[in-house]
Amino acid sequence: MKIKSNKEAIKKGFHAVESVISGTNINPMLQNVKIVAKGKTLELSTTDLEVSVSYTIGSVDVIKPGKMVGPENKIASIVKEWSEDDIEITEEDKKCVIEGKNSYFKILCLDPEEFPTIPKFVNEEYIEIDKDILIEMIKKTSFIILGDKTRFGTNGVFLDISGKHIKMVANDGRRLAEVKKKIDNPDGIKGSCIIPIKGVSQILRIISEQEGAVKLRVEEKRILVKTENATLCSQLLEGQYPKYEEVIPSNLDKHATLNRNEFTTAIRRGSIMTTDEYKLLKFKFIGKTLEISCTSPDVGEAKTAVPVEYSGDKLEIGLNPDFVLDFLKNVDTEDIKLDMKDQGTAGVFKAGGGCTYVIMPMNLGEENTT
Repeated sequence: MKIKSNKEAIKKGFHAVESVISGTNINPMLQNVKIVAKGKTLELSTTDLEVSVSYTIGSVDVIKPGKMVGPENKIASIVKEWSEDDIEITEEDKKCVIEGKNSYFKILCLDPEEFPTIPKFVNEEYIEIDKDILIEMIKKTSFIILGDKTRFGTNGVFLDISGKHIKMVANDGRRLAEVKKKIDNPDGIKGSCIIPIKGVSQILRIISEQEGAVKLRVEEKRILVKTENATLCSQLLEGQYPKYEEVIPSNLDKHATLNRNEFTTAIRRGSIMTTDEYKLLKFKFIGKTLEISCTSPDVGEAKTAVPVEYSGDKLEIGLNPDFVLDFLKNVDTEDIKLDMKDQGTAGVFKAGGGCTYVIMPMNLGEENTT
C-alpha cells in the first residue's frame, strides 16, 4: 500500500476515529487502526467491539492499493505533528513508513486479517434525519445518563421510530426526558432500541462534525449511523425499555410559564445554601410570584423571587435544583412551561420542540435528602 494525501484531510480522519479506542482495553489489536486504500479514497476504522467507527477520506492519491493495521496513537501523533502540507504513507512487509522532506518514521504493524470485522451500512430500511435535529434530541435527553455516576434507571437512551415521528427518552429513576420530532418516513420504517452511553456519546461526536442529513438503521442487536464521510455502529442494550409513559402524570391543573434566564438565575441563587447531602429547594407559587427558598440544617437560609405567569391554587413543591438546572442548560427557548398538581406529583417541564422533562418531587419535610 502507498498513498499520498493532504495532511489536514488525514488529520481530520484520525480525529474522527480515535475516541473509540480505550486505553484500558486488554486486547492489543483494539488499540490499532485499520487503513484501507482503494480507488481515490482512504478508509480509517477503529473498534472496541461495542462501538466501531469508519471514516472515508476522499481525493487521496492511491499510488498502490492495499491495507494495513497499525498503532492508532503512534500514527495519529505523527500526523498531528506533521509540518508539511502533504504526507506519504507506505506499507510493506507489515511495516508502516511515513516520510516527507525532513522526516522519516517506520512503525511495526499487525496482520490486517486479524482485525475485527467492521459492520457496513446497508442502504435498506433506514430513515434520514437532519443532523441538527438529531443533535438536539441527543443533547436534550442524554445529559441525564451521561453525567450519572450512580447508574440509576436504564443505562441508555431509548430510540423509537414509528410512523412520521422519532423520539428519544432517557431516565435515571428520578427524572425523565423525552424529545419527539416529526420525520419524513415514506417507507413506514419502524424500530426501537436502547443505545448505551458510549454509543450515544460517540454518535453525538461523529454527527457534530459532519454536514447534511444523517441516515439511521436499527437492526436486531445494533444501530448504524451514516454521514457523508463516517459510519458508526453501536451494539444495543438488551431487554425492554420501561413503560415510561406511566410516570408522566396527567390531569395537571396548575400551570406556570417562566423566563428561562430569570428562572435559572433564581435557582442558582437559592442553591448556594444547599450541600451535597441536602439538595432541596422549595418552590412556592402564589399569584404572579414564584418564591424559591432553601433552609439547610448545616448552612443557613436563602430566599429569592421571580415573576411568573401562574394559574391555579397556591402550591409548594420540593425539587432537586441540580436536576432543574440540568434541564435548563440543555434547552434554548426563552420561556419554560411547568405543569403541576400537588406536592406528591411529579412536575412536568416543557420547552417547545417536542421536549418534555419530568422531575420527581422531594418531601418538603425531609431534613436529609440526596
